[in-house]
Amino acid sequence: MKTARNEWQGRVVAIVIAWGLIVPGLFSPCIAGTSDNNPGIAPFQSSPYGKPHSEWAAHWWQWVLATPADVNPVGGADCSGGQEGNVWFLFGSFDNAAVVKRECTVPSGTALFFPLINAAYFAFLNDEPETRTEEFLRAQVNCSVASVLEATIDGVPVRNPFQYFEESPLFDVQLPEDNIFGYTPEQVPELLFSPSVDQGYYLFLWPLPPGEHEIHWEAAWTCPFGGFTIDATYSLTVRPGHN
Repeated sequence: MKTARNEWQGRVVAIVIAWGLIVPGLFSPCIAGTSDNNPGIAPFQSSPYGKPHSEWAAHWWQWVLATPADVNPVGGADCSGGQEGNVWFLFGSFDNAAVVKRECTVPSGTALFFPLINAAYFAFLNDEPETRTEEFLRAQVNCSVASVLEATIDGVPVRNPFQYFEESPLFDVQLPEDNIFGYTPEQVPELLFSPSVDQGYYLFLWPLPPGEHEIHWEAAWTCPFGGFTIDATYSLTVRPGHN
């Protein structure tokens, strides 16, 4: 993972599926495509398990950053680390141009939520007031349209993945002491990112039937600070008899 401290307060995190690059910069507007039905994937306009995609995206960030480093799947721990309830989160790589291959066993009856590509901005409590406004935060994640955005579920292509573009509400993230950044309270007051905002392309998969499955996606975009690509494959085992 590459990092660059922003010269002005705040920081942008540009993510290719789960983590990527902390950089300053602005992006051109994202545009979602027209709606296509994809069996097994929650429609973007729906609220699976009572939450729209935008709220699930905020929750995804809270999970990624609030899970302690020693059990955080992003850091290489088992994919069950920090997971709970009927929805589990998937992720990709810290590295640009990564080719990711992962194996994961999930309980039956478990839905999956993950970004194909996304970006988030996190303000600190001691940032200047003008850099903590919603207008300012959203300007930092005004991302370009992905130049590549493809996904398959068990070999079946996802039609028009561009339709799954979301913009999150403002949200907070409470970092644990053992956080994946290695931040201390001296660096991040109260270990709290507040407020934060995200945008990106996310899929919400309804529970897969017991057995072996494969999820694959490729994504790429070009931003003022550079480009990102990801090629990720999940080999999933859905274990029967667990809810």
